[in-house]
Amino acid sequence: MNADKKMLLKKKLEENKQKIINIEIEKQRKQIIDNIDDFNKKYRFAGEAETERIERFISNLEFSFPAHIKLKECNISHHQNMYLCFLGGSRELLNIYIYVNYNDFINDMDNWEFFSDYLLLIDEDFIRFIYINDYGEFKESKIE
Repeated sequence: MNADKKMLLKKKLEENKQKIINIEIEKQRKQIIDNIDDFNKKYRFAGEAETERIERFISNLEFSFPAHIKLKECNISHHQNMYLCFLGGSRELLNIYIYVNYNDFINDMDNWEFFSDYLLLIDEDFIRFIYINDYGEFKESKIE
């Protein structure tokens, strides 16, 4: 095979791989919608611009295995709207971010824990966040 055909084949394989990942993400989204009561009334999936900000935010956090965040705990009491991030679970689940009202999230906590033992709530100000570990402990912190 010449170089052009190899490049075309490589491109097609990558496109196919991405299509499969997108299908799996949609399956995971459907499972979330089906398992969270009134999902469409209380929550929404983050848009593209929000996703980019969330991923930048997460990339600035320090992690140790498996999904523990190294943080300096502080007490932050004001919470309203946040982004829910799964820090454990399938590769597809790790790529799903959900805009939540803090009180709605707390009311549905048992359902969210079904999907992942490690959760991250990022305040919409992208400074404050809450890390929830596999023991259900809430640890509040902020980016300095």
